[in-house]
Amino acid sequence: MDSKCKFSLHGRNVIITGASGGLGREITLRLLNKYGCRVLGVGRNEEKLRRLSDELGGLSDRFEYQVFDVSDPEGWRQLAEYVIKGGFEADVLINDAGILPPFARFGKYTCEEIDSAIRVNLYSVVYSLYEFVPIFSKKPNTAIINISSLDALCPLAGTSLYSACKAGVRVLSEAMREEYRGKIYIPAVCPGFIRTGIMKNQRRAVSPLVNFVSMPAEKAAKLILRRLNWGWSRIVIGADAHFMSTAYRIAPVISLRFFNRIFKASKMELFRDIYE
Repeated sequence: MDSKCKFSLHGRNVIITGASGGLGREITLRLLNKYGCRVLGVGRNEEKLRRLSDELGGLSDRFEYQVFDVSDPEGWRQLAEYVIKGGFEADVLINDAGILPPFARFGKYTCEEIDSAIRVNLYSVVYSLYEFVPIFSKKPNTAIINISSLDALCPLAGTSLYSACKAGVRVLSEAMREEYRGKIYIPAVCPGFIRTGIMKNQRRAVSPLVNFVSMPAEKAAKLILRRLNWGWSRIVIGADAHFMSTAYRIAPVISLRFFNRIFKASKMELFRDIYE
């Protein structure tokens, strides 16, 4: 069982990245509807953020947004300045924004794909911590919640770049959890496959089977927030994440070979760049 601390999401002022779609959107909706939060959503697509605000109806007065690329440190600096000056009394930050590079052997990635994956999946979290840890450490009962991945607990063939970034997020979160214990709640969330638009960067066709075995984003958001509200330090979501992470912990070499053979035997177009 993960260690727990006293924490509540109810009535908090939350900043969340990746708010315009997928898991981030579902978390935002649930924070507003169930937990009575005020939310500041961050994203690159202003049209999607505006559309989300319009759909909120009577809840729109508790939602605002800022448009910037989370991989840009200047965007984080300006957001922190906005908070310091009282523009938004933030006490919770959720780092959800992320991109999944194509399933492929590492040598098939371009320099642009490598740079983009590292900047969005890892550096954005580092930048947010650099700006908001000094702010939150001076306030009581604050939290910085980092969405990592199953791949941080069980790296898979074809996901080397993504796994490395998400493992960095997990380890950073867990080390800082001890550094700031009693000051800031810093959990790592490691969900398995979730039905979102994260597959959009794939070079190959995505099989309907992938979506079938993936957890709906709405359900994932519900489970994640419930466990955050219980104060869990490491949150693993999904039967696939529990099974694969346990197998990797017990037998790392054998389990990775086993999962690799399953991918290869599936003959899915999605995984072709791993085996060609």
